[in-house]
Amino acid sequence: MNPRSLGLACLVAFAAPACSGPTEAPTDAVESVETTGTSTAAATVERLYATEASLTLSFETLGTFETRNGVRSLILHATANRYLSNVFSYVPDDAFGQANIISERRLEVVLPEGHELNSVLAGLPLFVTVDTFTGTPTHYTARIEVAPRFYDFRGSNAVWVSENVTPYYVVNGLQSLVYRGNVDAAASALTVTAPDGIPAVGNVDADSFKLDWSYDTLKQAMDPHTTPLTFTAALNAGGTAQKTGRLVGRVTSLALTTGDAYDVWPSPSCQPATYDCVQNQPSGTTDFSACGTYRQVTRCLYVSNACDVGSPQPLSLTSINASALEPARVTWNVGSNNGAWHGLSPITAFRTPSCPTTTPTIQGVVAKVAEQDQSFPDPTGGTYTNRAGLSQSVLFTSNYYGDGAALLQAIDAFAGGGDVQAWLYTQGVSCHNCHEFDTRAVLYYPATRKVVVLDGYYGYDS
Repeated sequence: MNPRSLGLACLVAFAAPACSGPTEAPTDAVESVETTGTSTAAATVERLYATEASLTLSFETLGTFETRNGVRSLILHATANRYLSNVFSYVPDDAFGQANIISERRLEVVLPEGHELNSVLAGLPLFVTVDTFTGTPTHYTARIEVAPRFYDFRGSNAVWVSENVTPYYVVNGLQSLVYRGNVDAAASALTVTAPDGIPAVGNVDADSFKLDWSYDTLKQAMDPHTTPLTFTAALNAGGTAQKTGRLVGRVTSLALTTGDAYDVWPSPSCQPATYDCVQNQPSGTTDFSACGTYRQVTRCLYVSNACDVGSPQPLSLTSINASALEPARVTWNVGSNNGAWHGLSPITAFRTPSCPTTTPTIQGVVAKVAEQDQSFPDPTGGTYTNRAGLSQSVLFTSNYYGDGAALLQAIDAFAGGGDVQAWLYTQGVSCHNCHEFDTRAVLYYPATRKVVVLDGYYGYDS
């Protein structure tokens, strides 16, 4: 956990850069008197401003829920310095929400609960066309982002609730969108209570907890925004600590342009770092929060050609998590006795570039493994083979030393199976009145670009 101040927390909304740069209205310094354990809203940005040409547009950051046409909706309010003639809200290629002029210089954006509200809260930017009667020019487009945020914290400083609630790609049955918050507390347990909208609470580490909401429970927690959630921590030092906070929909960025919105703010594409992170996750991964936000990850899920994401790269090996193979390794190690022994060190795994300059070979892969391990034997002392040749190694056959067939099955499941290129090595080592052998293997799975490296030994009495 990164060190954080557990002092009084205030919610701060930031304006993202606009074409001419949004600015915040100047405010006079306010000296506040704080009660211990209670945060104030003195530092809260209540309105975001953007100026372009002759138009200054501002949005209230706090959205509120109202019933419109029988549907609960998040309402966002904005003010212009010019008389308004027309407003319209949309996302690329689709009308989205509803923008209305509510007075000469004021407008609102209505986001009905369901698909539209969920999409925007999950990170989809919203465009708002703003036409004015006066000024030059008279046609503008605003871009806003809206996100769930905590604020109005009250209670013990022993419980630190992050203001951010971030959408992530986490597969849970038929759903893949989770809104996740975080709480820090030196506590053995954390409970959250509210009339509804209670998140699933899980441990992250010794003093951190995650809060997971589906869209439905998130919306319940936000509506009405006047109802707080209560966080109660069972402290490691004894006793409990409690804090409350309200979850709301906030405008977190505002930008304004006179140009074509699609040119000024093109839809982002899959980024190489995110693509590689997604590809490098172990088979069966359901939580991709380590790779980025929900929208960052979903942009990379259906990329068919990795070279569309990044430029070709020379052969290299990127370490990936191989902990899924630990049970199979431990099982293989079982069975040594005074007359015969065997063992396998923790298995390591890597991945080759998603867009290589040339097609990787097992020879090149082994050379890269040797570069990273000074104790690695001379590759010329081993044998290059394919799946059929794996029976040459004690590591992958069922024998007196270990269940190699089960080990290979686990590796296949981890690496994706199919075609495999291999390098096998066995060499005798000095052993008084006994025979002992150093045995190694490097398996390369071209279809998934995964490399699995095994380092073991076996021996027996003379």
